[in-house]
Parts: sequence; C-alpha cells; structure tokens
Amino acid sequence: MKQFVKFMLASTIGTVIGFVLVLLISGFVLAGIIGSAVMMAGKSNLKVTVKESSVLDINLESQIVERAKENPFAGIKFEGFDGGSNPLELDDALAAIERAKTDDRIKGIYLHGKYITSGFSAVQSLHDAIIDFKESGKFVLAYEEVYTQGAYYVASAADELYMFQEGTLDFRGLRSEVPYFKNAMEKLGIDATIIKGPNNIYKSAVEPFYREDMSDENRLQLKRILDVLWSEMLADVSASRNVSVDELNRIANELAVTKPDDAVSLKLIDGLKYYDEILANLREKLGIEADDDIKSISLAKYANADAPEVEGDDEDKSWEIKDNIAVIYAIGGINSGEGNAEEIGSETLAKAIREARLDEDVKAIVLRVNSPGGSAMASDVIWRETVLAGESKPFIVSFGDVAASGGYYIAASADRIFAMPTTITGSIGAFGLIPNLRGFMNDKLGVTFDNVKTNEHADFGSLSRDFDEAELMLLEGYLTDIYNEFVQKVADGRGKQWAEIDSIGRGRVWVGTDALANGLVDEIGDLEAAVAYAAKQAELEDYEIIELPKKKDPIKEMFKEMSENTRITVAEWALGKEQVKYLKQIEDIQNMDGFQARMLYDIRVK
Repeated sequence: MKQFVKFMLASTIGTVIGFVLVLLISGFVLAGIIGSAVMMAGKSNLKVTVKESSVLDINLESQIVERAKENPFAGIKFEGFDGGSNPLELDDALAAIERAKTDDRIKGIYLHGKYITSGFSAVQSLHDAIIDFKESGKFVLAYEEVYTQGAYYVASAADELYMFQEGTLDFRGLRSEVPYFKNAMEKLGIDATIIKGPNNIYKSAVEPFYREDMSDENRLQLKRILDVLWSEMLADVSASRNVSVDELNRIANELAVTKPDDAVSLKLIDGLKYYDEILANLREKLGIEADDDIKSISLAKYANADAPEVEGDDEDKSWEIKDNIAVIYAIGGINSGEGNAEEIGSETLAKAIREARLDEDVKAIVLRVNSPGGSAMASDVIWRETVLAGESKPFIVSFGDVAASGGYYIAASADRIFAMPTTITGSIGAFGLIPNLRGFMNDKLGVTFDNVKTNEHADFGSLSRDFDEAELMLLEGYLTDIYNEFVQKVADGRGKQWAEIDSIGRGRVWVGTDALANGLVDEIGDLEAAVAYAAKQAELEDYEIIELPKKKDPIKEMFKEMSENTRITVAEWALGKEQVKYLKQIEDIQNMDGFQARMLYDIRVK
C-alpha cells in the first residue's frame, strides 16, 4: 500500500509539473510568435516618438554588436518575465548619432557607462561619432562613478567630463595576456602534433599548446598592436583633454591617478560631482526648472524612432528607388556548412554573395568582415564567390575589429579594401593542430587501443599511435600547398608579386595603419566610407541598402541555442566567466575541421 501511495503521489506530482512546464513553454512560444509577427510587420510598428527638448542617452554598457540576432521576446514584459531587447547594431548606432546632429528635438548627449565590451575599432568609431556630433554645437556631457580605460576613451570626447566624488579612473596602459597549456597537457598526458606553413614564424595561434611563453616573433607583433592601439587612444584623449601625449604616458607609467582629485588636477576630467548635480547641470542646459522632468531617449530607441521632419521631404520616394547596394556581413569564425549570427558558414555566406551577384537590382556589393578566420577549405569556398562577384559588379570590402587569416583570405580579391586604423588584419598563413589523447587515455584512464588494418596507413590519425615520418611529410606538404596558394591569391588580388606578399605574410598580424603602408588595405575608413565608395563606383546617387545573409527565424534559433546557453551558464556558475573563456578556446581547437587559416587571440580594451 505504501508503495502504491508513493507511486501515485510521484505520478501526480510529475503530471502537475509536466502540465505547468507545457503551459510555460506554450506561453513563451506564443509570446515569441507574437514578437515575430510584430517584427515581420515592419520596423515602423516599433518606432517611438521623440519628445521636444530631449537628451540622447548613450549607455556605453549597452551591447553594441556588428550584427544582432533578433530576440523574439524583445519588449515583451509581464509578471516575472522580461524579454529584454535586441542588441544595437554598430551601423545603426553611428547612424543615430549622425541623425541627432540635425534633429532639433535632440538638444545634446548624456554619455555614461563604466565599461564597453565592443572591439577597439568599434569603440574608436563611437568616439569619432561623438567628436563629429559636437560640430553641431550641441552639448555632450559625460558622467560615471568608475571609468575603465575603454569607457574613459569614449567619454573623453565629451565637452564636459565628470566623475563621482569617490569615483575611480583606471589609466595604466594596455596589456595582452596569453594562457599557455603545454604543462597542463603534459600532466594530463595529452600531446599534439603542430604543423605550420613554411617559415610561418609569426603564426602564433598554436604556441599555447607547445610553448610555456611567447616566442620573440609573437611578442614583437603583439607589442606593435598594443603600441598602435595605445597611441591612437592617447592621440585622441590628448586632443580632447588638451593634455600632451608625453604627460598622459607619464600619468600611466607612474600610476599617478591614486584618488579622485588626481584625475581633476591632471586634467583627465573636469570635476567631481554627485548625480543630483549632474541632473541640475542637464536641466540648466535644457533651460528647464529644477522640478521639471528631463526628457531623454536611449540610443537604441532613438535608432528606431521617427525621423525628424525635413522641409521639402514630404513625399516618400522610396518606391522610385530600384538600385541597391548589398552589404554582406561576414561575422565570426569561418567553418564549413551553414552559419549563424556569430559564426560564418561557407554555404550561407557563399549563397548570400551569389544572390547579390545575380540580383540585377544590386549594383554593388560591400562585404563587411569581422572575422579571425577559420577553416582554410571553407575560406576558399567563399573566396571563389567573391571573385565571381567582382567580375560582374563593384566588390568592396570593409574591415571591422578584425579581418585576419581566413578573414583576410575572403577579402583578397576585392576592388578596394577599407580598414580602421586599429583593425587587426593580415595573419597570412595556416596551421594544423592534431591532438593526441593516447597518453591521457592510457595512463590516466587506463584505456588502451588495438586494431586490425588492411593497409599500412589505414590507421592514419588514430589515437593509438603517433604519426610516422611519411605521414608527417604528407601533412606538411598539404600545409605548404595551402600557404603557397594563400599567398598567391593575395598577390593576384592585390596586384603584387608572390615574394612581396610572402615577406609580409608568414602568419604576421598587422594593424590597419601598417596594413595600409604595406599594401594589404587601400584606405582607412569605416563601413559608411566603403558604401559611399561602392556607390561612386556604381555611379549611384539614390540607392537602398539591403543586408545579407537574411536573418534566420528567431524562434527556431532560440530553441536551437537553448541547450548551448544552459551549458555555458552552468560552466560560468561553476568556474567563472574568465575560466570558461579558456575552456571555450580549447573547445574551438577540438572543433576545428581540417587545416586552419585562423588567428586565435582576441584583443579588447578594458
């Protein structure tokens, strides 16, 4: 009887829990469908109205990405659930700041945020957009309790820059720190066969797996990258704050900002304020009373807001415009197959380029690259489509934060390449990394292997043995061919000799300004500049931008990513975010398919 009661209670509880879960999931799906319907109805349904005498609120901590995945629950709120919002895309953010210059409803910008997570080229674009906005004569006021270096760099562009009375300013220079796994691998009994192209002395992606520290070549290129990033930051801060670069370096070297008052006396900020004093400052600039509400609108909402009325612009002439420029986004690592918002799939991207090439209404193509590279084979699949595109219409490339290795490979045939001064590019080279888990399986787990084979090399790549000399020579031959072909395609695309590209190749990473000097890029400029150049080449005055690849259905993507997000959340809870990123790096290595044209480190300013 007890067993019966126990079974009955368990079944009843299980049924109730299952019923509740079904209701919850159904509710989420329904909300998603509603959200999707709203999005499909067009952005016009999401537009908001900008009130007169408003302040544009820019929170640097808000996520700004190259291209965002659609959130089907964005804007949906009910008790216990907040659907959040869609991340703001960089191009939309910059366009919104540009539009605010001439929008009479926007009186100025309030800039705040302790840190910024975007890559440095994106951060520099935001800084430059703020500088440009000030030409309108409108105010830019920045305030925060704590400033990290990246946030301070953007905030330094403001007319007035304040910090909390007991706040902190981080100003100590940049560093790059690379984890090395060689000793850990030895302790675990894990070995790896490393193969690099001929003389690829700068191809440092595999160094963490066979070295304990940086090679001289990697130290040289990383030092150059950091020096350029720091110089760009100091030059802009110096111009805005009227403090010499030498003095800024002295401040960083001596850790001269030890307390809030130091930041004021050293002219890095204008003063120390409490938040209520900042609000009073804003009210004074807006010409409103002390008890009046400050009207503000976030950058994300303003990017979606109704445009200001312009005299003589009453007619909607968009129906007359038939000429398009296709902006095709290549974001993330490069792999074979289908891609998503965070990874480039060769099939997906090649199809998007092909569609733009065959579309008669598309008069020019701009490929926006923000990628550290990836599979050499997948890169070659995409490269072929770029060649065909360039033969039929203007084909321009715009580099974001990084366009290295395979990310440069897919751009090599462009008519013209634009990069930001701090874009990380080059890394012309390839590598192979083949883990050997035999020692780990044998010695740590007690697992051994045996086999039967028909031919001498039938077990080529097996965990049960190392590569023999013939197999190593075969692998090295493959990689040499990949490198030579990579160099040749860059040479053909850039109109240079093989030896010249080889001399600046060998896996070496360059920043945008150096890449301009050595001929890997043609012009320093952002995506807007690249689009303007494409329009000029296609002889277009009126045109519309279409974005490819088309974004996937957000509901399908949400369910596909549920298990991945859960796994990451659990890992971050158990190990912490900093440790999980190292595990992700190792996982990326494990998931690599074939030889790689990839740069494995990521540079952020904090």
